[in-house]
Formats: sequence, structure tokens, C-alpha cells
Amino acid sequence: MIQLPPKEYIKKIIIMNNQPELLNQASHDIKLENSIGSRLAKLTNKRIQLITWTLLLLVPIIGMAVDLIAPSLPAISSNLYSSASVVQNAVSLYLIGYGLGNFISGIFTDACGRRKLLLGGLFGFALASFIAAATSHIVVLLVVRFIQGLMLGTLSVAIRAILSDILPAEKLIALGILMGMMWGLGPIIGPVIGGYLQADFGWPAGFYFFSIIGGVGFIAAFIIIPETHVNINPLRLSILRQNFSEILANHQFIALSILMGLTYSLLITFHTAGPFLIQNIFHYSAIRFGHIALYLGILFLLATFICRYLLTKLSAKTLLLIGTNAALLIAILALAGNHFLSNNIILITVISGIMFFACGFIFPLSMGQGMSLFRHISGTATAIMYMINTLITSTMAALISLVHMHSGTPLICSYLFLTFISAVVYWKLIHWTRAA
Repeated sequence: MIQLPPKEYIKKIIIMNNQPELLNQASHDIKLENSIGSRLAKLTNKRIQLITWTLLLLVPIIGMAVDLIAPSLPAISSNLYSSASVVQNAVSLYLIGYGLGNFISGIFTDACGRRKLLLGGLFGFALASFIAAATSHIVVLLVVRFIQGLMLGTLSVAIRAILSDILPAEKLIALGILMGMMWGLGPIIGPVIGGYLQADFGWPAGFYFFSIIGGVGFIAAFIIIPETHVNINPLRLSILRQNFSEILANHQFIALSILMGLTYSLLITFHTAGPFLIQNIFHYSAIRFGHIALYLGILFLLATFICRYLLTKLSAKTLLLIGTNAALLIAILALAGNHFLSNNIILITVISGIMFFACGFIFPLSMGQGMSLFRHISGTATAIMYMINTLITSTMAALISLVHMHSGTPLICSYLFLTFISAVVYWKLIHWTRAA
């Protein structure tokens, strides 16, 4: 049962300060919370499981937002008469929108509730996807990709906040791993679906696909998901300033968010540069790229399963230590191997697969720990978490778009850079602060 905290003291404080207008607002908030709390208290375990799995089934949409479109990037470049560097901005602009969507909706979800943002994100994503499929102008497509990011950022925050509302704290870290698994379905099925859609119907088909699944998700969420936000936090600057100060002062939280951004950038690097490297330099088809990305996605998902199992045997601290340092060592070995096997697609596929595995191991573990630190202001906390994460990944995507992928060497160097910085973040910001 979900219980409401006592709030009669709010009325007393307001009355003492002669602010009847705030008293009226507080009374309205208390009535609303009592109403929502009463409905949540009636939720059975079976209904909570239905809500949880409905939300988890929406997560792969977020995971495939980049991967499904990636096989079509060279075709978009050709059909819309744009350079590769311009078209690759479809990735970075999406990520910027995703970060802003997380940040803005994370603030509003603690003040306005979860359900409206969840439904608005799904509807807006479906509509934006339809517009992208119908356009013939690269500028419109790039703007729509930014809007897609905003909508999925909103969806992402609403999902995490609802799960924080209905599940106890001890389940959230394990759920973070499960969310990573569901997200991992996107990189697995997205490139394959995108490759075949591109080969059979052309690049707009991927966006039509997004529009359809967004609409189906909206209908399912409308029927199943109730409002779950009980403790209303009015959108006041003083409260926001207090919440931001509390979160930003937590070095563990900031470090985990940075680590999420760096490891996720391993995937974004491949999906930004990989389509042009594999299709234009190595001269393979979009379907072949989709199959390669499928294998990498399976490795990502496998890593989340292994991490979930090892979490029952070892501490999260030990697993992060192993993951960050092993990834750096392998990236160093890959650069050495590239000296002898230059432009070898097998080497590129293997090292990319290991980087995907590292991301699947480190990313959900960091997310689960971060989510568990600020359950009382989960919306604002996840907003900051994913804003940091997405600022890092969008910056990396923008930088990669400026690099001419004439061979596999720039890609491997990018992996080495990201794993080195991840190891530094772990030793300087996570391991050190925990020891202190």
C-alpha cells in the first residue's frame, strides 16, 4: 500500500503567514493527492506488474530511435542531396532533443504528474515520425528528428518516474538492469528492421514504422497507465533550486551520470560513423549493416543479462571496476591490432561488439544506482541524469560527424578515447568518493 505523508503542517504554516491563496492551493493539492493515493492503494500486485511490463515494453522504442534509422543515413544523404556530415546531424540533433526532453519533462513531472507527459510524449512522437516520413527537405527532417528526441525524452522520464512511484527502493537497481535489457532490444531489432525497410521500401518506411508503433503505444498507455504521482511538488523556483542543489552536490550521482554518457557514446559512435564506413568504404549493403548491428545489439543485451546475474554474486562497485578497466584494456589492444589488420571488417565488428558489451554492462548498472539515490524527487533527478548523459553523447555524435571515416582507424581511436575517459571518471570520481 502507498501511504501519503501528513501535510496538515502546511496549512498551519500558511495560516500563520496570512497567505490564504496559498492555503487554497495547498488544500487543492492535498485533496488531489488523497484521491490519487486512494487509487494507488487499491492497486493489486497483478495490476502493478501489468503497469510495469506495459512501461517496459515501451522502452525498446527509445532504444531503436537511432538504430532503426542508421541503415538509411546514406540513402537519406543521396535522396535529399545532402552531405554525409549534414545527414549525420540527424543523430546528434535527436540526442540534443532527447536530453532537453528529459530535462524539461523531469522538472514538470514532479509538479504536474506522470500520465499526461507519458501520453503527450507518445502522441507527439507518432505525429513527428509521420511528418518525417512525408518530407522531402533535409532541414524539415532534421527539425523533426529534434522533436522526436524531445518526445522520447519526455516518455523516458515519465516511465522512470512511474516505476519509482509504484515499486519499492530495493527493486529499482535490479529494475535498472531489466530496463537496460528492454532498451537493448532496440539495438538488436532496430537495425535489422531498418535495413530491410530501407532495401524494400526506401528511407521513409522507417519513420512510418515509428509512427505506427508510437500510436499503438499511446492506445495501450491510455488504457492501462493511471496517474501515480502522489507527493505533489509545486513548480516554484525555491523548490527547484533546493532540489537542484541537493542533486548536484552528490558527487556519486554526477559521476554515474557522466559514466552513462561516456559508455552510451560507444554505441552512438558506431551508429553515427558505422553506416558510412560499412556501406560507402567497405561497400556492403544496408541489410548487411543491419545484420552486423544485430550481432552487436545481441552482445549488448547479453551483457545486461550477465551483469544482472553477477549483481547477485558481486557488489556494484566491483562490477564497475571490472567493466571500465577491461573495456580500456581491450580498446588499447584493438588499436594495436588495427596496425596489422587495417581496414579489416572482422576486426571492426569484433571490437565494436566488445564496446557494445561494455556499454550493456556499465550503462544499466550506473543508471540503476543513480535512480536509487533520489527517489523522493525522482523526476528532477532523472532529468539531470539524462541531461548530462545526452549532452555527452550528442557532443560525441557531432564530433564524429566531422571525422572522415576513410578507414576503421578513426572509429577505434574514438573507442579508445571514450574508454580511457570512462576509466578516469571511475577512479577519480566514483572509486575515490566511495572510499572517502
